Amino acid sequence: MKAITSFLLVFIVLGISNVYSQNDSIQVLSPNHFNRVLQLNPDVVLIDVRPKKEFKKAHIKGAYLAQNSEVLFHLIDSLGTSKVYLLYCKYGEQSVDAGKMIYEKYKISVCSLEGGLDAWLQEGKEIEN
Repeated sequence: MKAITSFLLVFIVLGISNVYSQNDSIQVLSPNHFNRVLQLNPDVVLIDVRPKKEFKKAHIKGAYLAQNSEVLFHLIDSLGTSKVYLLYCKYGEQSVDAGKMIYEKYKISVCSLEGGLDAWLQEGKEIEN
């Protein structure tokens, strides 16, 4: 019985670590997990941290544009720190950097889309043009 319980625990931990990885206080979520959080949590705020030109071409439905830290901080100041913030960019690097800035200023954890909008599209997820 202990062997089965240990196996299940290892399986669960490995499964969870494959869904996201953590970088300081930034949870990096796979496109599928990111989408589930987005769909199931009413307190989610989706933020695109790419340039305005890229945002206008395509973005995830419902996303706010925060093309620089000033806009990003203003958005969080206006919406509050009790929300769940999901960030994305083109490849996933800028959103992690933005998440670190958010954590440094507000001490709240945020989530970033692993692989960015490119990974989102590769998974066949919807966007707005």
